[in-house]
Amino acid sequence: MTMYPHAFAPLCPRMERLRIVQCAIAILSVLLLAGCSSVIDDDDEVVERVHVGDKVPSFSVTITDGTETRTFSSSQLTGETVIVFFNTWCSDCQRDLPLLNDYYLQHKDDHGFQMVAISRAEGVASVSDFWKTNNLQIPYSAQDDRRIYDLFASSIIPRIYFVSPQGIITRIDIEHFDSGK
Repeated sequence: MTMYPHAFAPLCPRMERLRIVQCAIAILSVLLLAGCSSVIDDDDEVVERVHVGDKVPSFSVTITDGTETRTFSSSQLTGETVIVFFNTWCSDCQRDLPLLNDYYLQHKDDHGFQMVAISRAEGVASVSDFWKTNNLQIPYSAQDDRRIYDLFASSIIPRIYFVSPQGIITRIDIEHFDSGK
């Protein structure tokens, strides 16, 4: 039997349990933050390769909207263009893709409007399944590597680039799509 001075006897076991609970909460918090590694990946330093006011990098990808496949090229912009980089396992992307889908549905009939979602190193099977499960209609391009993504940045998703018909980046949303802008 542990002996405590009589004034602390009823408090010590409770204080010990409280410390254990506080430690458990601290550990869970650290684990939750580590779970956001889908947002910030293994690069030590975030490198922004393009900024607002820059010309969009030149690239071409095959996209599908679920019914047809075609080519999307940054050299053939017809109006406002939105380029989205994502992974289906990224919790921030999972939150924003339905919002982006709503934005797409609101603007898809606007003259010249285009939107393309490009996966960052995630293949066709998982992207296609995610699109079907979540009833997304944004045209997408599943990329097995980071070649296209690396033209824009080194890490952090989702990334949403708004591009003018002249190919100039007018807005960048990182980690969170702001539909109110």
